[in-house]
Amino acid sequence: MATIVLDAGHGGTDPGSVHFGRRESDDNLRMALAVGNILRARGHNVIQTRTTDIFVPLAERANIANRARADQFVSFHRNGAYVATANGVENWIHTNADACTTTRAQIVQNRMVESSGMRNRGLHRGNFAVLRLTNMPAMLIELGFMSNPEDNRLFDANFNANATAIANGIEEGLRACGPNTPIPPTVTPPVTPPPITPPTQQRPLFGPSDMIREIQRTLNSRYGQTLTVDGIAGPLTRRAITRAYQAELNRMFNAGLVVDGVFGPLTRAATRLVRRGDRGNLVWVLQAALTARGFPTTPDGIFGPLTEASVRAFQSANRLSADGIAGPITFGALFRGD
Repeated sequence: MATIVLDAGHGGTDPGSVHFGRRESDDNLRMALAVGNILRARGHNVIQTRTTDIFVPLAERANIANRARADQFVSFHRNGAYVATANGVENWIHTNADACTTTRAQIVQNRMVESSGMRNRGLHRGNFAVLRLTNMPAMLIELGFMSNPEDNRLFDANFNANATAIANGIEEGLRACGPNTPIPPTVTPPVTPPPITPPTQQRPLFGPSDMIREIQRTLNSRYGQTLTVDGIAGPLTRRAITRAYQAELNRMFNAGLVVDGVFGPLTRAATRLVRRGDRGNLVWVLQAALTARGFPTTPDGIFGPLTEASVRAFQSANRLSADGIAGPITFGALFRGD
C-alpha cells in the first residue's frame, strides 16, 4: 500500500477564501479528513499535514511529505472570485511536472467532475510552493468556488460522493504509473517562509495566497494590468493596486491623475475618505491594499466591520491614529513605494 500525504490548505490565521459566512480552511479540512479516512480504511498509510484549525507554513507541508518519502501529495483547496458567477473544479500540478504526475492529476480531475456536478475547469500548471517543494507527484485541487452559491450547495450535497471519488482517483492514479515515480531534479530546495500573523501583529510579506491571486486576476481584468497570477503580494502587485486607486479617483472624481502607480502629492491631494458603510470600487481597492500588506479582509467592495478592523490594525501597526477611516495618511502608508 502507498504512503499518501493529504494537505488541508490554509488554516489558523490564514482562513483562505471567506464567503457567505464559511471559510475555505474549514471546507479544506473536512474534505481532507474524509478522504483520509477512506484511504486509511483501504490500508494506505495516510499522513495529514493538519487535523485541526492551525497554520502550517507552506514549506513545512512539503517537508512532511518529503520526510515520509510519500508516494503522492494532494493539497485540498476551494476557489474564490470577486464575481459570483465563477464556478467549477480544477486541478493544478507544477510547471515542470512529469508524465506520471500529469496522469494522476488528470484522473483525479475526471473523478471530481463526475462526482461533484460542477463545471470542469481543467488541469493547470503553476509554481505553487507545495507543488514546487515536494519530491513526489503532487497536485493541488480546487473543489468549486466558495463565492458561488451553487458550487457551495453542490459541495455540501455531494460531499461523501466527492470524498469517495477523490480517494478512488488517487488509487487509480497510483495504479496507472506506480508509486515513488520521481519528478525532475530541478525542484527548488525547501525554504521556510515567514509565518502569517494575525492582523493585530506586524504584517508579513505576503497576504493569503488565494485572496492575492483573485486580486491579481481582478486587477488584470478590470484595470488592464498584466500581472502574473502567482499569489505573491510583491512590489508589482502593490503598484498595480495603486494604479487602480488612481484610475478610480479619475473615473469617480475627474481627478486628472497620471496612472503611474506612484502615490505622490497629486494623488494624495485627490484622496477621499473611505469609511464603514461605504461601498464600491474604492472600497475594493482599499481591501486589496490591506490584504497585500498582510492585513487580509475579503475584497468584496463593502466596508463592514471586518474591513474596519483590518484598517485599525494596519493603522496601529504603522503608528497611525487607529480611527478605522482610510484617508490620505492611511492610503499613503498603504501605497508607500517599498
